[in-house]
Amino acid sequence: MNKTALAVILPFLAVAGGALGLIWWDRGAPPGFNPTPHPTSLSELTRDHRVVQVKGTAHYEVRLSQTMEGGDVFWIFPLMAPGDTSAREIVAVVRTPRQPEHMVTYEDLTIDAIVRPPGRLITPEIQDKLEEGGYHFGDGFVLLEPFRIEG
Repeated sequence: MNKTALAVILPFLAVAGGALGLIWWDRGAPPGFNPTPHPTSLSELTRDHRVVQVKGTAHYEVRLSQTMEGGDVFWIFPLMAPGDTSAREIVAVVRTPRQPEHMVTYEDLTIDAIVRPPGRLITPEIQDKLEEGGYHFGDGFVLLEPFRIEG
C-alpha cells in the first residue's frame, strides 16, 4: 500500500474507532445494541447510575413535548414511585419519543433507560411548566432516556 493511501486510511480509522468507542462508553453497549439494565428503585436512583430498569407511575398531568432542530419530537413527564398519584417531588424525568395516550393521566410503567444529568435537555422552560403544574424538583433529579418501555 502506498504512503498516500495510508495517510488517508489511518486517520479515518482512528477517528471512526474513537467515535465508536465514545458511543460505546456513553451508552454502555456498542451502537445498535441495548445495554444491560440493572433493576433499581426510584428512591435509590442517583446520577451515579448508568443504565437502570425502574418501575414507576408516569404523571401526564402536565403534557410537555420538545421538538428538536431535526424535527424529532420527545415527550417529557415525571416518573414517581409505583402507584403514587399524589407525589409532587420529581426525582426522575423521562424523555421519550413515545407519545402518551390522550385520555391517560397516570400510567404504571417499567422503563429500561440510560440515566443522565438533566443538562440542557431539561430546559428552564420545561422546569417552569412542571413547577406551574404543582411539581417541584428534588436535589439531584435525573433524566431517563428509555430504550424500552412496558406499560
